[in-house]
Amino acid sequence: MDYKNGYSIKPKYVTSVGEVIFTDGTNDVRANQVTCEDYGYTFNASTGTCTSFRYNTKINLTANNAHNIIKGALNTTNVGTENSFLLGVSNTSKGNNQNILITGAKNEIENSLNNTSIIGGSLAQAENQGEVVIGGGGFQEDLGLGLSQQSFIQQSNKTINNTETALLTQYLPLTYIQKVANSVIGFEANVIGVNYGGEGDVGDYGYVQITGAVTFTNGLASTYHQTTTHIVQAGHSGMNITATMKDVTATSFGVHVTGIAETRIQWTASVKLWQNQLQITF
Repeated sequence: MDYKNGYSIKPKYVTSVGEVIFTDGTNDVRANQVTCEDYGYTFNASTGTCTSFRYNTKINLTANNAHNIIKGALNTTNVGTENSFLLGVSNTSKGNNQNILITGAKNEIENSLNNTSIIGGSLAQAENQGEVVIGGGGFQEDLGLGLSQQSFIQQSNKTINNTETALLTQYLPLTYIQKVANSVIGFEANVIGVNYGGEGDVGDYGYVQITGAVTFTNGLASTYHQTTTHIVQAGHSGMNITATMKDVTATSFGVHVTGIAETRIQWTASVKLWQNQLQITF
């Protein structure tokens, strides 16, 4: 379908529960009432969604017959969603999701994410494995998802020397935190490294906290401003470690740590993110 005169969005597809998803040519968006009706669809005022037909269900069976619990109107579980729970209105699992939880309204978990949760609010978007998200409601419903939200992510890894190493999200290979275009993200990461062999004493540890913010442009170029604080000084904990937040790849970022030569260190980082994303490119 072509764009109607005067509109910068148009219908893209209809979900299995009848909701009409629009696009601006790049992002999936939801239409307001005027836009919805001008394209010939019905606007459901109670759910705030544009619909092609009415649909409601309590239990949805995915393609491989695994049960998902669905409570509320216009919630969508796409193919490959297993063992998941959606509670609220107009929430979506994009597919190939296992063990996910969504509560609230108009929230979305991206394709192929597992063990991920949106635990409240609206217009949130989860894009990381094992992420826990709270939606901030956005600004206008037709602008998109993830404009205002906070989230929590766990990273971890192991080192055996003093080479700088990126921590892994959920300790999954080559898995890091996803960058978000046209956004400013505040962060706080509490990083703990514990000696489990080699030089020094088993049980020695280091604990640092990274606080700061990063700007991601439309092309995902990044600018970081941050401070690292030793919560427990090396003289008390036994290990002098360092950690920083930085890019990992062109599309991802996360905590990097530097351990100690000939020392085996097990690392964990609890990362809290505060996201403010614009629809204007910069």
